[in-house]
Amino acid sequence: MSRSRVLAAVIAIGAATLTAAEAQAAPALPAAVVSLGDSYISGEAGRWRGNALENSGDKWGTDLATKCDGGSCTTNPQWIYGDTHTDTNMCHRSTSAEIISAAIPNATPVNLACSGATTHDVRNGDAARHQPNQLDLLRATVRQHDVKLVVLSVGGNDLGFGDIIADCVKGYLLNYKCAPVWDPKVTAKLDQLRLDVGATVKAIKDVLNAAQGAGTYQFVLQSYPAPMPAAKNFRIPETGPRFSVGGCPVWDTDANWARQQLVPTIAAQLKTVAAARAVRFLDLRNAYDGRGVCATDSQQAQEGNSAANPLPGTTAEWVRWVVSGHTSQGDQQESMHPNYYGQRALGTCLRLMHEKVTGDFTCANTRGAGPARMTLSPITTSRDL
Repeated sequence: MSRSRVLAAVIAIGAATLTAAEAQAAPALPAAVVSLGDSYISGEAGRWRGNALENSGDKWGTDLATKCDGGSCTTNPQWIYGDTHTDTNMCHRSTSAEIISAAIPNATPVNLACSGATTHDVRNGDAARHQPNQLDLLRATVRQHDVKLVVLSVGGNDLGFGDIIADCVKGYLLNYKCAPVWDPKVTAKLDQLRLDVGATVKAIKDVLNAAQGAGTYQFVLQSYPAPMPAAKNFRIPETGPRFSVGGCPVWDTDANWARQQLVPTIAAQLKTVAAARAVRFLDLRNAYDGRGVCATDSQQAQEGNSAANPLPGTTAEWVRWVVSGHTSQGDQQESMHPNYYGQRALGTCLRLMHEKVTGDFTCANTRGAGPARMTLSPITTSRDL
């Protein structure tokens, strides 16, 4: 071998040795699990451990943002929402948010979701509403962490879910039905919804693939749990005090439309997107069956319940009601969102999903059990939806 070839070989071996040494010396990034999207995954309503008519003190143990010492009570929503409960940030990332409640071992939970976010907001932010660009937040996250799981909840705000709820409540109070108005509006938006959710999934994957490579993480796209039951499962009749006591002021036909058409339709669209974009799908539509607002199997906290003796998750409602008794409790945007127990239930679903590694699943609760007793069932055909 010529001297030039020997020298080239020595240089190549040295470079390879140096590269390997540098790689070995570089510290491994800590693992993280990340949530993106809207209020259903940011932790909105995580301040509330059930619902109660009491409007003073800790509201019979339901208000986790209130601390009482003797007869003196102090309320501070930032104990639950941190700096995401301010005049310039109402993302409401709560301490019980799904990604935190999942308690996935050996990984840091990172919650990038924001209440009110649309697919556009996730990708671009919205300065006028103080919505962060979640893709930029994700780029900052992957510089500091090795992302093992990313979970996305989005699409409901694209369809105007908050406006739908508000109109159905207004319809109950003013004696008109909301479903005939909103059903065709939702149907007209479904094609665009699939495109926009698909573009959001792709944008998230592009960030992760560029930073750490395809196949290095799980990606879960999830649907929405129904916040209220079908009419037959309301514990308060249509002509009863659904407004002042139940916090579920909707007509039976509107409740049936929401539970039997709207929520399943959204789930079906998201499942289609998940399949097209090669990510996993978690169907949550049945997660709160029996635990929704005004459900027959659930109840409100009563006198005698307190922070020291809270209404347990085995009997409490897992969703924040629309009307908090006869006077205001908390923020209006918390209405019809998973509360403390609801967030913990979704966290259990996500942890179980992560453990399965592959496949699509639907998550449901165990009747009479708490948020820790959620179960997964595989989705093998369209009939499973």
